Amino acid sequence: MNWLMENPVYFWLVLSGIFMIVEGVTYALVTIWFVGGALVAMLLSLLGLSFVAQVIAFVAVSLVLLVITRPLVKRRPDAITPTNVNAVVGKVGIVTKEASEFFTGQGKVEGQIWTIQPLDGQHLLVDTQFIVEEVEGVRLLVVPFKEE
Repeated sequence: MNWLMENPVYFWLVLSGIFMIVEGVTYALVTIWFVGGALVAMLLSLLGLSFVAQVIAFVAVSLVLLVITRPLVKRRPDAITPTNVNAVVGKVGIVTKEASEFFTGQGKVEGQIWTIQPLDGQHLLVDTQFIVEEVEGVRLLVVPFKEE
């Protein structure tokens, strides 16, 4: 404990490093606010303020950063961006291998080849365009593209 009182700069530096490592290995923002608090406390230790003042500043700055920034980074259910396979729903593709009600075909969507299955028993010929309606496993369920 004596070393800590004599070297608070190193304590805050190590603590901010620990918080950065934890932030780096987690999926969501969890400890980033504490990194800011630890850095402010480290600056106060360089200015010679007492350790109690540094701890109070650490807590205060961390809470302020949390209160101010948390609503900005919190996920809203309506703001979720489709990723991976769900990102192709609604996209236009082109048939590369004929598909019908009884046979799956192939189609290219955004540069990737997919297995396609037409909905409602439609028949899709090579080089016709389609729209992806939904994804079922590794198969895209599609309808013919109709220009308006």
